[in-house]
Amino acid sequence: MNNNHHQKIDPIEIHIRTYRSLLKSAGVVQIEKLIDSHKEMNSILHQKAKDPQVDTSAFIYSLLRLPSCMSMVKKIILGQSIRVFKNNRFATIESWQEVETVGRRRKMYFNGRDTLAIYIASVTDVDDLITLLTAFQIEWNNLHQVLKKSSNVVKKFEHYIEAEDVSRFKKIWGEDYHKFLTAIKYRRVNFHVQLLSGSYMEYSRATQYWWDHIEKSIPKYDLLNMPIYFVSSNTHSLVNLITRFVLNQKKELLKFLHQSYDQHLIDIWNNLREKNLHLSREFFLYYLSKKLLRTSPQLQAEKNKSEKLLGISYINAMHNLDIDAQIIPLARLPDSRVGELIDMDLKNLKSSNSLIVNIDYPLGWAAYQVLTEIGQNVGQVLGIYVMGKAAALNGHIGDILLPTTVFDAHTKNIYAINNCFNANDFKKIFKSGSVLDNQKTVTTKGTYLESTGMIEKWFREGYTDIEMEAGPYLNAVYEFIYYNRYEEDEFINLTPTPFQLGIAHYASDTPYSKAKNLGSRTLSYEGVESTYAISLTILKKIVERELKLLKEKEV
Repeated sequence: MNNNHHQKIDPIEIHIRTYRSLLKSAGVVQIEKLIDSHKEMNSILHQKAKDPQVDTSAFIYSLLRLPSCMSMVKKIILGQSIRVFKNNRFATIESWQEVETVGRRRKMYFNGRDTLAIYIASVTDVDDLITLLTAFQIEWNNLHQVLKKSSNVVKKFEHYIEAEDVSRFKKIWGEDYHKFLTAIKYRRVNFHVQLLSGSYMEYSRATQYWWDHIEKSIPKYDLLNMPIYFVSSNTHSLVNLITRFVLNQKKELLKFLHQSYDQHLIDIWNNLREKNLHLSREFFLYYLSKKLLRTSPQLQAEKNKSEKLLGISYINAMHNLDIDAQIIPLARLPDSRVGELIDMDLKNLKSSNSLIVNIDYPLGWAAYQVLTEIGQNVGQVLGIYVMGKAAALNGHIGDILLPTTVFDAHTKNIYAINNCFNANDFKKIFKSGSVLDNQKTVTTKGTYLESTGMIEKWFREGYTDIEMEAGPYLNAVYEFIYYNRYEEDEFINLTPTPFQLGIAHYASDTPYSKAKNLGSRTLSYEGVESTYAISLTILKKIVERELKLLKEKEV
C-alpha cells in the first residue's frame, strides 16, 4: 500500500506552491500573503525570519539584489519580453529609468513613482524575486517598527544595529544613507507582484528572441552550419586572457591601485610580487582593470580595440534575457598571446572553422532554455564548459570544486558525468586555494529556498557543492544525446557524451560559517584567481580538442 500521501510536505515546497498557485490563478500576489509560509521555510539565508529583531544579514542580501528605488516601489511587474509587456498595456516601460543591482543581473525599469518592471528569463527568476521581495519586506517592516517613533533616525539606527553592519549599510546606500532611513521610518511596505504571463511558451519565445538577436548581430557567421564550443562563464575573464590587454596597461593600472588607497588590495599586490607569482599578478591586473574600466573611457577603448583586432564580437542583450554573449573565432587565436599562457603552439588553428560561444552565465532554469536553443541553431556542439560560483560545504572561499555527480532539485535527477576538468589541470596555474575534484553537487531552485535541515541532509549524503545552473544544463545535455525530453527522478549516466563536458565552480560562500556567507559580505578578490584559473583551463581544453580534430581531418 502506498502511503506517500501521509508524508509531510517540505515547508519550502509549500511556500513555492503557495506563490506559484496565486500567480497562476490571479496573476497578482501580495507579498504580505506569503510572509507566514516564508517564515516556515527556515531558510538558511533568513534564519531570523520569525524574530521581530532585524535580520541584518538577510536584509543586506536582499538590498544587494534589488534596486535602490525599492524605497518607493509598491508594484512589481514581471514579463518575459517586450512583446508580453506591450500585450498587457505596458508598451512604454523601456522609456522608464533603467535601474541596476549590485548582486543580480536583470533588465529592470522604474517609472519614477511606484512601479518596477522586470524582465524574467525563467521560473527561477520568479522564485528568486518572490523570496528576495518577501525577505526585504519582512526586514524593512521590522526596521520600520524600530524607527517610526524616532526623532533622530541615524542615531537610533546606529544604536540599534551593530557597528560592522552599519558600515555595510552605509556602503550600500552611500549618499542616500539618511534618505533611506527616513523612508523606512515613514513607510511600511506591502509589495504587489504581477506576473504578466507564466507560460513555458513565453519563456521559450523570449529565449528564441535572444538567440535571433545574436544571429542578426553577426551576419558574417552561418551559425547553423558551424561547429561551436559553448562556454557559460562571464564576459571578461575569457576574452581578457585571449587579448591580455592589461600587459600594455600595467603602469596605468598600478597607478590607479596606489591612488585608490585600498590597503587590502595594495597588500595583495605586494604579496604576489614578493612571491614572484607572475600569472597571479596578471590575474590581479585583470581585477584592477574591471574597476578602472568603470571610469576610464581610454582604457575601455584600448580593451575594445584589442578584442576587435582578434575578431571577437560582443553582443549586448536586448529586450529579453539579460545575458550578453561573445563570439570568438578560433582561427584568430594564433594572432593573440594566449599561446604563451597555455604553453601551446596555435598556428594550426588558422584553418579552424569553429567558434567559441561564450555567454554571461544565466540564473537557474534559464540555463536549460539557453543551451537547448543554442543546440537547435548551430551546426555541431564540440564542447560544453560551465563555470559558476557555488556554496561549499567543505573547503574555503575561493577554492575550485569539480563535480562528477550532480543532483538537480528541479527534476530530482542524479547525473553522473565524465568531467573533463581534474585537479592536475590547475597545479601550475592556481596557487591561492585548493582544488577539490570528484565532488557531488546539488543544484537548488533558489538561494533562499534552502533550509539548514536540507543542507545537513545533503552533507550527510556526500554533497559538498551547492549552486543553481549545473542541473538545468545537464537536463539540456541529456536531450543532446537521447531521443526524448529530459527524465525526472532518475539516475542518469552522462559519461559517454559525443562532446567534451566540463563543469567547474569556485566557492563564493560557506553556509556553515555565518561570518562567511554572501548575506553578510560580498565576494571581492577572493574569487578572482579561481575564476581566471578556470577560464584558462577552459581555453586550453578547447584548443587541445580543436587541434586534435584538425589533425584527424588531415589524416
